[in-house]
Amino acid sequence: MLESTGELLPPLKVFLSFFADQLFGDPHFSLHPVRLIGALAEKFRKIFYPWGYVGGFLTLSLTAAVSLFLVGLLTFPFPWLEVLLLYFFIAEKALRKEVEKVAEALEGGDLTLARERLSFLVGRDTSSLSVSECVRAAVETVAENFTDALVGPLFWYAFGGILGATFYKVVETLDSMYGYKTPVWKKFGFFPAKLDDIMNFLPARVAGSLLTLASFSLGPAAFLRALKTMFSDAKKHDSPNSGFTEAAMAGALGIELGGEVIYQGRRFEKGHLGRPLREREVEDILRATKLLRRAAFLWLILILSGEAFLWKSGYPHLIGLITNALRGA
Repeated sequence: MLESTGELLPPLKVFLSFFADQLFGDPHFSLHPVRLIGALAEKFRKIFYPWGYVGGFLTLSLTAAVSLFLVGLLTFPFPWLEVLLLYFFIAEKALRKEVEKVAEALEGGDLTLARERLSFLVGRDTSSLSVSECVRAAVETVAENFTDALVGPLFWYAFGGILGATFYKVVETLDSMYGYKTPVWKKFGFFPAKLDDIMNFLPARVAGSLLTLASFSLGPAAFLRALKTMFSDAKKHDSPNSGFTEAAMAGALGIELGGEVIYQGRRFEKGHLGRPLREREVEDILRATKLLRRAAFLWLILILSGEAFLWKSGYPHLIGLITNALRGA
């Protein structure tokens, strides 16, 4: 299972990273690469924030440049470190477990605790959410973050190796920190938000399709609803990408997602997704996490197959295959 150079095969790297996430979850410690990316971005933000759009562009560019340089410096002599870094870049189990804690609080009748736990997962104001609104926020979090937590990092790893996955994580991290449409961040967060939209264009549609396929486990009717809702309602969302996963989830569960949210005291409309066949209930959170896990394993099978094909074809990543095809043309 090793190449002649002694380096681990790309499919094996993906499998080991995914397996480590399923086994250990996302570790919490100060030297976590994603935390370091965020800390580095904050240092640049303090310098460049007054420059508005230009400041956001410089913060993104410099954070990416430093991160890519350090990752390249570490992984060039030690290729096996890619497994560790890729493990840090995915967080499917952590997403499931943190959202399930919200369901646990709601099942125990502790709405205050549920709101508090949600506040660590979402950017919206959770202080006045009802039980139904907490369920909605939790299910939306599962659907939306499926892309960021798993599909996106592995997609960009398949496309551009560990440097591709690193750049994706830099963009995604800065978008989560600064990509808000509020007066404080509208200018500075413009470039991180727009680049995040571009980089998630394909991964989000893949993620929505995976959730739709996973919904077949709930029955043919759920699958057909998810498929129909994803195509009909995705564009109602204010995000060009999140609507695909949230609409698929809404259709699969037969509930309505989206609507009004409050960010930093300002009201925003996300668009209404799905036909409400019934009222939302706490059990929907657990149904959503089960769909997430099934979709995650479908993605693992798909990405491993793709990586194996690329390796057998002599191209470690999609960018090599595309480059060769263009040369041949």
